Amino acid sequence: MKISVEKYCSMIFTKNNKESSVFNLRIYGNRIANLKEIKFLERCNSRLNLIKILSNKKWGLDLNTLGNLYKSLIGSILDYSFPCLNSLSETNIKRLEVIQNSAVRSILKLRYYTPSNILHNEAYNKLKLLTVSNRLFELSERYVRAGLSHSVPLTIRLVEEYNRGFESRYIENPTPLCNCYLTISSFFPESSNN
Repeated sequence: MKISVEKYCSMIFTKNNKESSVFNLRIYGNRIANLKEIKFLERCNSRLNLIKILSNKKWGLDLNTLGNLYKSLIGSILDYSFPCLNSLSETNIKRLEVIQNSAVRSILKLRYYTPSNILHNEAYNKLKLLTVSNRLFELSERYVRAGLSHSVPLTIRLVEEYNRGFESRYIENPTPLCNCYLTISSFFPESSNN
């Protein structure tokens, strides 16, 4: 297998606002570029424009088709990137929500001033779309559950370390495992007794 170093980059995902250290990562002696911003927001926006165009009446696409189009064009980017997205700040999660809300407004022909709670309800009822934060939570749960049910050593080790390290502490910066408490407690019942 040949690796194209130019296509790789590194990025530190943290909720800490302080300047993060930069790693000097290399592949075959070539340094991997460090990024500070997420590039996929641009990709989502360009795909959003396509959805806006195709949701016009003259194309005659039904809600199901447009919903599936959103899931394949934009939802797939979010799903594929979810391990990194779980560490995004609330500000960046909101940016992703704005993109999804805009797509839902176009698909369902909702006005710009439609309240977000109504928009999210309509998105779920008509398109089976969760909010971005709920989707990330669902993907995390599935990922941890699959890792634990298939006895993946790394997942088990991470969960055991998590249980030992965070049993009785207040967690200032929650990790993705914090969101999976119910899944973890079903595999490690002793952790729910604390």
